[in-house]
Amino acid sequence: MLLESSNAKKRQFLNLFPRRFGLKGSRIHLYGPPKSGKTCIALYCIKDIKNSFYIDCNDFRNKDDLIKNYLLKISMEKRIDTLILDNMNFMKFALPSIENIITINEYKTSHPDFVNKNILPLSFEEYISFDTLNQDINCLFDNFLNYGNLPITLHIKDYNKLDSKQQMLSLIFKNQIHIFMFLCEFQGRRITINQIYSLLKKNIKISKDSIYSIIKDWQDRGILYLIEDYTNTKLAKKVFFWDFSIRSSLSYDKNILYSVENMVFLELLKFNSPIYFSNKINLICQNKGYIISLFSTIEIIRDILLEIDFMGLNIFVITFGLDGEVEIKDKKIKICNFINFALEE
Repeated sequence: MLLESSNAKKRQFLNLFPRRFGLKGSRIHLYGPPKSGKTCIALYCIKDIKNSFYIDCNDFRNKDDLIKNYLLKISMEKRIDTLILDNMNFMKFALPSIENIITINEYKTSHPDFVNKNILPLSFEEYISFDTLNQDINCLFDNFLNYGNLPITLHIKDYNKLDSKQQMLSLIFKNQIHIFMFLCEFQGRRITINQIYSLLKKNIKISKDSIYSIIKDWQDRGILYLIEDYTNTKLAKKVFFWDFSIRSSLSYDKNILYSVENMVFLELLKFNSPIYFSNKINLICQNKGYIISLFSTIEIIRDILLEIDFMGLNIFVITFGLDGEVEIKDKKIKICNFINFALEE
């Protein structure tokens, strides 16, 4: 039974495209937000390994006793070179005594034998690398902006993407979907958790402790990010999500600036450094300040920059389609369209 399930899953993912990074180590734990590609990455890594095995611990057919007995069998026979345990619960299942194991769930593990690897949705660089139709890069960017960065969207027809994403969100959040939809209204905006609670309790019967717990869980899973103010970390925080296009899937009220700001934030995550914002600088990371000015001319950008305190940061302006350089306050400020920004190393 488990063997048939494992072989079926591996066949399902035969034609995977590689992501921009590899996996190193004998025991690796992949964690990250839902639908970010964790299972695909693990299965790609074992596609050429003959004696590999995959178990989905959330498969309804795989009862706990069945999984436990099979893990014991694997441990005793030692015929498996690499084992993948998807949706793994370390508290429930004992690991077999084999060298190469990949575990997967949405949370970082504290297990001492495993190296954590955070799997994020697609960067723009990865997104365009999956293009098999040789599309114009501006067309690819339009699709990226409209449909988001989740790998699953690549395999869905455009006319089905909205319905598919809404169904996916319903499955992920279940009875908490209305809380998530409410939070999506604040994408790119500043708010405190206490303000969230005060606004929510007008329409939903919920305790403050529950709100704090839910938000903490979504942060731990990489679904939600609360970004601190660069000058005062105690002030209200900016709200971002793991899929920058999520708000447009749940509301007719769209804001392209907030979506792009979220998109730039996700690109900056690859540096694995703290990210902040300030009053007039959208994002700050590694002593660089990023100002997002989508459809501005050089003259408008110059006027914007004259009103900003650079705070000793190296300033970059991210636009749609405009590249160049201006000199402000004896500093040369680089202006870069998003495509070039995302593809620069």
